[in-house]
Amino acid sequence: MVRNNLEKDLNNLVGHRVTTSQFERWFYASDLISIPSVVRNLFKTTPDAVVKPHTTSEVAIIARYCHQRGIPIVPRGAGSSGLFGAVPKKGGVVFDLTDLTQIIGIDRDSETVVAEAGVTWWQLEKALNHKGLTLINYPSSARSATLGGWVMTSGLGIGSLKYGPVFDHIVSAEVVLADGDIKEYFAGEGLASFFETEGMLGVLTRLTLRVRKEPEMVSHHWLNFADIKNLFRALAHLVDALPLPYNIEIFDYNYLTLLQMSGYPVADFIPGGGALLVTYDGDGAEIAMGKEQVAKLIGQYEGIEKEDGEREWRERFDILRIKRAVPSLLVSSVYVPLDKLEHFYSHLGGLGKRTIALIGHVISRKDCNLMPMVATDERHPSEYLLALHTPSEIVNLALSFGGRPGGGLGVWNAPYKKELLGNKRIAEIKRLKTEFDPKNIMNPGMWLEPPILFQPVPYRLITGMVSILDKILPIKVDNLGESDFIQELSTCVQCGYCVNVCPTGFDWLSSTPRGRINMTRQLFLKNPHRNEKIASPYLERIYQCTLCGRCQIDCNTDIRSRAMWQGVRHFLANNGLETEKLKSLVALTDETHNIAGRPNEQRADWATRAKLSYLTAKKTAEFVYFVGCVSSFFPIAQPAARAFIQILDVAGVDLTIIGGEEWCCGFPLMSAGHYEMAKKCLQHNIDRLKEIGARSLVMTCPGCYRVWKDEYRDVLGQKHPFNVYHSTELMEWLIESGRIHAKGLEGEVTYHDPCDLGRNGGIFDQPRNIIRKIPGLNFVELEDNREYCTCCGSGGDLLASNQELSLTIAKRKVDEILNTGTHTVATACPSCIRAIHMAKTTAKVKLDVLDVAELLWKAM
Repeated sequence: MVRNNLEKDLNNLVGHRVTTSQFERWFYASDLISIPSVVRNLFKTTPDAVVKPHTTSEVAIIARYCHQRGIPIVPRGAGSSGLFGAVPKKGGVVFDLTDLTQIIGIDRDSETVVAEAGVTWWQLEKALNHKGLTLINYPSSARSATLGGWVMTSGLGIGSLKYGPVFDHIVSAEVVLADGDIKEYFAGEGLASFFETEGMLGVLTRLTLRVRKEPEMVSHHWLNFADIKNLFRALAHLVDALPLPYNIEIFDYNYLTLLQMSGYPVADFIPGGGALLVTYDGDGAEIAMGKEQVAKLIGQYEGIEKEDGEREWRERFDILRIKRAVPSLLVSSVYVPLDKLEHFYSHLGGLGKRTIALIGHVISRKDCNLMPMVATDERHPSEYLLALHTPSEIVNLALSFGGRPGGGLGVWNAPYKKELLGNKRIAEIKRLKTEFDPKNIMNPGMWLEPPILFQPVPYRLITGMVSILDKILPIKVDNLGESDFIQELSTCVQCGYCVNVCPTGFDWLSSTPRGRINMTRQLFLKNPHRNEKIASPYLERIYQCTLCGRCQIDCNTDIRSRAMWQGVRHFLANNGLETEKLKSLVALTDETHNIAGRPNEQRADWATRAKLSYLTAKKTAEFVYFVGCVSSFFPIAQPAARAFIQILDVAGVDLTIIGGEEWCCGFPLMSAGHYEMAKKCLQHNIDRLKEIGARSLVMTCPGCYRVWKDEYRDVLGQKHPFNVYHSTELMEWLIESGRIHAKGLEGEVTYHDPCDLGRNGGIFDQPRNIIRKIPGLNFVELEDNREYCTCCGSGGDLLASNQELSLTIAKRKVDEILNTGTHTVATACPSCIRAIHMAKTTAKVKLDVLDVAELLWKAM
């Protein structure tokens, strides 16, 4: 296959949503689990090309092209499985389906929804909630798992206990076959043929699903048991009694211990015990019956109900949180009959020398999906390779008790295909494979035809030998050791929860936090000069991050993303690896002490023009207003500074500014990775403020606020003596104390949470309280607000280093604002004002962009 011709041909078919770049293709050669090269070399995991179709017709066009030339096709959703199903085995073209994200229609009357296969289960759930509807069931990885991905694998998860597998609720599915034909299959008319086939028969592009009305009530119960045998016995009664719970989740002592070690709050538990999270849904009578059932069982089986149910339910998608306590995790999945759980668990601890933590969901009245997690250490290749046999031993143990592998087959469960599917189902899939895909281009190399290593006899022979060897050799699982950004990088479990929320994630996986972390761990932390060809595009992606922290909010393991990315940039800068535009910004800031590159003595010119020059004449004051570079030098941000000063003047606040003696707060330099230069700025500002006897500082810039409040300690390693306030904190206090009064304004306004003030600074209520105190003003929230508020695109030096991308993000922000129906947005950040104003000007839309201080001053 000539790759240049392939890219040219595909571009001619679907435009420029195709890549054959070595850099970009690398990200599609893996899924959730890190695979040692000795195993990876059995396959051709790097695709020849990746394409991101936007429509079913584009999927069909590309499939037809590949069919005519015998090129393998690998459909990929979120890549959130660890079974290698969405990874090429024989190269070819990966169909990245994550742009098929249209929710085509929601019918509340018929309780159905039509959506494309790239929509995540969580995105669909939120859309349904707006209509008073909810999903019937969904996977525990709902934040990243796509509709198509889960349907093509197990289809068993949260809600399956009460309502059955997702397959029972699919009305129809649109599928593109290998030859490019588009077919729609209905329940009872061949639809079931595609379930669990993992892209071997066709590409699922659209689903029609039955959904349900949101339940009248929901109750969550966290039940602790000192003896896990009592837990299993109580569980048996729960599934036999009425009402049947919506969901039951199981946690053993090892899991709870690792959860506690990871820093999460956990209700008291006892060695040898465990916990159940039991959820009921329905009307008031059903909930009351459920509570009675819980009370009866904890009395009968010596359990205790703790007030942790609501919290643990909110964490139901974060089952991999325990990764913070161990270097690496191997996650396996098995189905075990409920009446064999106690026996299975009693043997699980004897499988090997590594800690095995257990979590699971009851998926029916008869079966439980258990996910044993094996603690190991990928930093020791021999240890990790030996540990890989443990999941096979877990499967063998499940089989011995009448269970089977869970979560689909992929490649790793290929030796167990008969146990999982049965001879009749396998024969049917083989027949359909011949019928639908005679050229065998749809996800070849899967469990129907795995490499010899994954065929039953060789697989059992090899894993048996590894098991014997593992018993002889000592375990190598070290403590994490690191306490900086390297630990945060190692904590990532590649779950993909960050992919759909990152403001820069517009195209390929490399533009997402998941991709950036993967490449950083694999490449530069091991050898920063390993491959200069990869270094350039990698650096572009790293410095595209706005440091907004949005990825941390949904993160499975609560990675401290902002600190991590700043640490990565510091590491790169120390190794001479940074973009040319950032080098220029750093040099300019270091030379002029501001990001505008202007003579620094002009910092107070905005105040002079506004006839506020008396401020610079004051040598001491109760408060020093640290103005910041943006408000000092960029006219679009200066009205906010003037309004703030005038508000404080009316209130009689003793205030001064230090004009040209103020240097950049250091954050742009920290964002670029240059901590030594930032240290020089910080130390200068601290020394100058000490000289004038300042006690309290106030800022309108959240970036300056975060630096002065917390981040300076990372650079200086010491505390400063100043009280630090953001302008919204001070203005709210002035209103509450009666020192200022708002007469009123008419109209509607929404509020944009600046990333550094809200998500990273914890200040959400003060700006809203100020707006709500203005009589006559109608406040409308953005759909994504507070910690979920989307970035404006100006942070992390992006506006200075990549204005085109920054404006693309800001335009999306403008669209979100206009979707509220308002034409006025308030915020509390000069950089946000600058970015949003530039975007609305470019888009030529009517939108007033104001600081909260401007809004309040107008009302006064």
